[in-house]
Amino acid sequence: MAALHINPPENFTFSKPCNWSKWKMRFERYRIASGLSTKTGNEQVNSLLYIMGEEAEDIFSSFGLSEMEQDDFDIVLKKFNDHFVVKKNTIFERAQFNKRVQLDGESVNTFITALYTLSEHCEYGVLHDELIRDRIGVGIRDKNLSEKLQLDADLTLTKVIERV
Repeated sequence: MAALHINPPENFTFSKPCNWSKWKMRFERYRIASGLSTKTGNEQVNSLLYIMGEEAEDIFSSFGLSEMEQDDFDIVLKKFNDHFVVKKNTIFERAQFNKRVQLDGESVNTFITALYTLSEHCEYGVLHDELIRDRIGVGIRDKNLSEKLQLDADLTLTKVIERV
């Protein structure tokens, strides 16, 4: 059976550090699917740097890692996380979530996906599903359905998604 060739993700766009988490997820999928994850730490680190692009070299050099740390993929990835991931402002993230309503011409599925994406950084814990349920019920464009949903005392996230 022929080996499946998997293309690596595009180079990281360093001018948009907010996209680091998504890019890293794509790289992790590539790393597993391509078999890179079974290679040595040195090979994984070098692949990461090469795929990220030329600017990664300067950032990597600024980490001040020992020879041994430079070959440890997990340490290097954590350093890039620390470099690109800004401390989250939970108040701001929650405000963005709570202001979100279904836009003109936006499908319900797109609206729900946006709520899930926005909720990722809100640190809602056990209230996560209830708050998404509430935001769907209040934020949908169909105001008649919105009122009906708000009057259902036994409404769950699953039920609200089925009904919208």
